[in-house]
Amino acid sequence: MALANHDALLRFQALTREGIARIVAAFADAAKRAHAAGVDAVEVHGAHGYLTHSFLSPAINTRTDAYGGDLAGRMRIALEIARAVRAAWPADKPLFFRTSSIDGLPGGWTLDDTVVLAKALREEGVDVVDCSAGGFHSSRLNIGPGYLVPNAARVRREAGIATQAVGFITDPAQAEAALASGAADLIAVGREALLDPHWAGRAAVALEGDDGWALWPAQYSWWLERRAALMRKFV
Repeated sequence: MALANHDALLRFQALTREGIARIVAAFADAAKRAHAAGVDAVEVHGAHGYLTHSFLSPAINTRTDAYGGDLAGRMRIALEIARAVRAAWPADKPLFFRTSSIDGLPGGWTLDDTVVLAKALREEGVDVVDCSAGGFHSSRLNIGPGYLVPNAARVRREAGIATQAVGFITDPAQAEAALASGAADLIAVGREALLDPHWAGRAAVALEGDDGWALWPAQYSWWLERRAALMRKFV
């Protein structure tokens, strides 16, 4: 590839109004396909430096039209996407919206902004706000066990919408405590599930004892439950 063409690929160009409309419509079309495929819930990904997040963050969005500037302008595409997806998605199926509750940039998106966005998303028919964080290369976050649970708790309390908590939630008791405290309505486990694909099954047994084996595939549970009973004899 000629150097001139390579340089052209590296130059960013602001989306036109027509381009934004096509993207909004594409989200709605994806929701329709998900419903046709039998999917029970969908989530709009508006976090982690992807397109919708780049509109939301004042540290990234430098537009001067209706899709930039103040908070209302920067939220516009997120709300348009949520509105279009909700219209295309059955009313009896839940709609999630994942946001970086803080993006960790100086002068960037804040938790105060997320509360405002969550209230607006609730009005558009979103059922759950998934409170993640970060996503841009220079994001600075104070990461630790359950570090985003307080963000989910504040959004839930102040926006009056169900929340999903994430962020270094690795232990079943830790996840259960977040739910029991009312900080969140749901827990999402990502990297820990990559490390242990049976994390949910292990959590069921850890929290519910032998009753938890009923949630495992029968091909596994018939022997694993018996093994657990045998192992208890040696404790």
